[in-house]
Amino acid sequence: MLLVYTHKITPRLRYTFKHFFESVLGIKVDFTTKLEVFIAQNGPKMSYANAPLGNEFFVNSNALLFEQGARDIEITVSQWEGLPAFFGCSKDSMLPFDVFAATFFLISRYEEYLTHVKDDSDRFMSDQCLAVQNNFLELPVIDLWAKKTLDLLLQKFPELEQSEQSTVHCIPLVEVASAYKYKHKSFLRNTAQFLISLSNFEIWSIVEQTMVLMGLWKDPWNNFNAFFSLFKNTRVKPRFFFLFSKITFYDQGISIFNDTFHSLIKSVADYHKVSLLVSTEARQKVKVFKSELERFESIIHRNTKFLRFNRGVTTVFDTYRNVLGMEQAEDFSLGYHDRIGYRASTAVPFRFYDLGNEIETALVLYAVVATEEALRTLDVNTAFKKLEDLKKQIPTSTGVHVFSVTNAIFSPHNKNTLWKEAYTNYIINYD
Repeated sequence: MLLVYTHKITPRLRYTFKHFFESVLGIKVDFTTKLEVFIAQNGPKMSYANAPLGNEFFVNSNALLFEQGARDIEITVSQWEGLPAFFGCSKDSMLPFDVFAATFFLISRYEEYLTHVKDDSDRFMSDQCLAVQNNFLELPVIDLWAKKTLDLLLQKFPELEQSEQSTVHCIPLVEVASAYKYKHKSFLRNTAQFLISLSNFEIWSIVEQTMVLMGLWKDPWNNFNAFFSLFKNTRVKPRFFFLFSKITFYDQGISIFNDTFHSLIKSVADYHKVSLLVSTEARQKVKVFKSELERFESIIHRNTKFLRFNRGVTTVFDTYRNVLGMEQAEDFSLGYHDRIGYRASTAVPFRFYDLGNEIETALVLYAVVATEEALRTLDVNTAFKKLEDLKKQIPTSTGVHVFSVTNAIFSPHNKNTLWKEAYTNYIINYD
């Protein structure tokens, strides 16, 4: 156990240190504001204050963990042994920057509470992110900081104990915003799709749609048997997320009253973990969210504790406020739709900190390092090589490698063949 002395134990401080030491490194941590208790401690200890107390491991504290609310902060990013660093410290500090204030800034998504420009889907734009602006989005910097900090701590306290380590595991996600491309959709929707293809001179799409609706070809998005075959003999187990909502401009799935769609969800649930892909409207309205969740659970006949949001996270406080009423919920949405990397700069699952109410919640967030949309901004070989590199650089076994594809990844279209093969090989080789 590591004992930490500080002049004030705040929710922010407790939250940050618990994630940094316990979640990332597997080291138990306790806190004290009493000098006599700290001085009497013979084992590993550190002080987080304005000045060192003696010969302990000392980190010069920034004010951030002792404040409330969010304010504009001018941040200058420097380097610490090849890693980005900010919130610089005094020379007495064992670290050249306040790694805990920096961790809290990143993991709480502090910048999303500040004034920012949103995209046309009301999302926080990735190019406003500190990690993007300073070229460290693809690094789980909190985990890398933690590993380097541990190395320094072990030099001073070689007896410091960590919990038993395991290996980094992978959770592939399959996002099903629409289980079918053409089938089980209304005449009006199929007519609209046909006219769009015609106006864009997409001859293949016209032929494909016609053949599928005539029953001569299989719907190109109904690929669930391919997923079953791929994951049948692997230790890597996916999670499926189905959009189960009324049809709107942003949420164009299959009717929730369609019996074939119900049967499909049940069949997938027989083999793998399935859950709700929360609609855009449900993100905004708690009553709609509860209704979608109840209806979906009535289909699979079990409670679900993990979720994903259609079209991703807008901002953390807007997206997660309706989920906080669930007990022990897990979210698999935190990433950027258009970029590969770690939105909260950690690969380790962490609890959502409600900065508006200054409280650590029970909601656990999993970092989604890449979506299929982001992967397809690259050529197929580069995309999956980058995905592999991201997995290899996770420095602790507590990290989880999470990425998302859609059910269309197995589409039989010739232009999709390389993507289908690359995804299949990636899963097999990972196992």
